[in-house]
Amino acid sequence: MVEKRVIEDLIVLGKSVPSEIHNGRATVCTAGYSYELGLVRLYPTNVYSPLKRWNIVRVPVEKDPQDSRFESWKIQGSKREWTRLHEKIEVVDQLHRSERQKLIASMVDGCVLDLNYERRSLGIVQPVIEKCYFKEEPNFDSTAQQELFGGFKPTTKKQYPEYPRIRYRCTECKTKTHHDQQVLEWGFYEWMRKNPDNIEQVWENVRMHSDDREKYFFVGNQRNQRTSFMIISVLTFKK
Repeated sequence: MVEKRVIEDLIVLGKSVPSEIHNGRATVCTAGYSYELGLVRLYPTNVYSPLKRWNIVRVPVEKDPQDSRFESWKIQGSKREWTRLHEKIEVVDQLHRSERQKLIASMVDGCVLDLNYERRSLGIVQPVIEKCYFKEEPNFDSTAQQELFGGFKPTTKKQYPEYPRIRYRCTECKTKTHHDQQVLEWGFYEWMRKNPDNIEQVWENVRMHSDDREKYFFVGNQRNQRTSFMIISVLTFKK
């Protein structure tokens, strides 16, 4: 029997750029922290939802038999009730600004490799940035968006000609070279969509090169590539 439960205190920390799954649905991977369960991944989630960063939500979830990562859950009824999935999510509070960095700093690991060794699929690391850049999307699809509910489907990852990447080392890095990972944070892609002639500004938007900011990466791996991590969310705080 599939395990089901209600997460009462999920603090949303990041949402990925939408991707398209079967039946043409656009979905995002949402991840956050629960004081009861620790780090949590919700997938798939409808793009039209109150799962915004720092919101604390109550959500009924169940295990996905196809995803054995212990952090992974899906919202109950995610397939048959897809169009009203957002109605199952209740915003109960928002994490106060003064508590945000304290929470993130309490979860920092020394290196992404620590997560890999311990078979964890989500974690927080503090990076030393080496390079921020963009790379050409090999599966770029320039197909025009189809109308949905009187508007347009959100632009999915493959519909961006380039995607952001960051090369960095962790504060206690165990790799011999560096980490070089794709950024999945939806906010990066929204800036790129709205400002195609100024995509480089996205790094300044998050103060990536500012010495007066503490920087953290919320990273996660892929279901079918457990050793391959990506940056779900870039979190920066004034020192």
